[in-house]
Amino acid sequence: MEKELYQVLARKYRPRLFSEVAGQQIVVKKLQQAILSKRIPHAFLFAGPRGVGKTTIARIFARALNCIDGPAIEPCNKCIFCKEISDGTSMDFLEIDGASNRGIEEIRALREAVSLQPAKARYKIYLIDEVHMLTNEAFNALLKTLEEPPEYVKFIFATTAPEKIPATIVSRCQRYEFKPLSFEEISGMIKKIVENEGFSIQQQAMKKLIEAGSGSFRDILGYLDQMMVLADGNSIDLKLASQVLGLTSGETVWEFLKIIVGGDIKEVILTLHRIVSEGKDITNLLGMMARKMQLVIWNHYGINIFDEEIDRQYFDFFKDIDVDKIVKALESVMETKEKIRYEPLELVLAELLCFKLVELLKMPLKEKEKPVEKNIDNVEQKEIPAIEKNIAISVPEGGDDFTTIIQNWDEILLKIKKSKPLLYAALREGRPVKCENKCLHVVFGENYSFLCQRVMENKTVVEKVLEKIFGSNYTINCAVSASEKKIPLKQRSEVKEIIEFMGGGEIVETED
Repeated sequence: MEKELYQVLARKYRPRLFSEVAGQQIVVKKLQQAILSKRIPHAFLFAGPRGVGKTTIARIFARALNCIDGPAIEPCNKCIFCKEISDGTSMDFLEIDGASNRGIEEIRALREAVSLQPAKARYKIYLIDEVHMLTNEAFNALLKTLEEPPEYVKFIFATTAPEKIPATIVSRCQRYEFKPLSFEEISGMIKKIVENEGFSIQQQAMKKLIEAGSGSFRDILGYLDQMMVLADGNSIDLKLASQVLGLTSGETVWEFLKIIVGGDIKEVILTLHRIVSEGKDITNLLGMMARKMQLVIWNHYGINIFDEEIDRQYFDFFKDIDVDKIVKALESVMETKEKIRYEPLELVLAELLCFKLVELLKMPLKEKEKPVEKNIDNVEQKEIPAIEKNIAISVPEGGDDFTTIIQNWDEILLKIKKSKPLLYAALREGRPVKCENKCLHVVFGENYSFLCQRVMENKTVVEKVLEKIFGSNYTINCAVSASEKKIPLKQRSEVKEIIEFMGGGEIVETED
């Protein structure tokens, strides 16, 4: 008798009925109520984090709509229509990846197919995953179909970024919000799966597994698959979980933070590379750094909470650092951790973070600096006396060309980011200060001389972008400025973004 082929846990334990879905009861109830009331809209928008059940519920819903006994609140999973959808062979259920079929030609082909009646089933159902990845032209082409869809067509759009979908599309869909799964919901499902597979798992190992999954049950099952393969016997312990997840020990994280505070950037970068070369996960490292900083902040305010005994030993080392600086450092770590989810250049982003942290957390003077509160509209504008590197900046800032470039600076950076993300990461740390004779001058802080050099090595790329946007030939020159760190905060792009996002406000600037 032929042995049954192995199925990964994510497929083996994928729910096939609404009643088997965990953590999304509100979504399930609304979908079932739509079926019972026979008020089934033509387009659905499933929005929520990755790995929480959007495509799984979409497939169950598609089977429920096209089931031979349906539309029903549960599919039978036995009829030909249910089986074909489950097997991926149905001609009337088309699953499309929005990331790889994002152009207008693909959507035009879809529009032509929509005009055809279903081959066998009751409805022709289109599931477009990561729909926010479609181009604006593709969305415009899709809009006409959504405005006047045939009665036999249903659209299900799944996305992790609903804010990127045009409002004209969203307004024509019935929206369903998928919530992140709670620790209790995930741990309950893991226990059942582990028991069914004949394994046991330690509580600490399960905690680390759930933390590593960041709410994505699909990712968690992927890690669990690896643990079961590597387990010595049928037990999964903390040591095995740490090995599979690439976890960094608490002591390693504390020592790394001490090196950062020491201010030796060379040692910091070498230590980072050593940790990564040992197979440690960068996202996990940043998460643990953030947690340790959080504990230090709490300790500063008398909240004596710690995760492990070793934490107590390191609190005193950070007591002389201004807590405001630690808060800023924590914000930088969390921002980088979020960026890494969407950028492939993990190590580069981690290195840039290290430069920022060294500048923020270097050992302070005995007397703490007192912050001076200023209104963002009244921050004094100062000229920057640059240290000569590539150019000498001595003339006043400004000029008509300069004003135009400043107004379009975000667009310039965005275009560079699409083709040269490393160059973008370098250029965004600089600041345009003047444009003279069609030559744009950009300055960098002392600690960013290597970024200044990187921009100059790729200056032709920047110049081509400037020409494309403004229709005129520009050159670019970069310099390093000793006092660049004193740039008025309201001129920094990242501060501008935060202020605009918050709808205005005040800033606190620390003077050296």
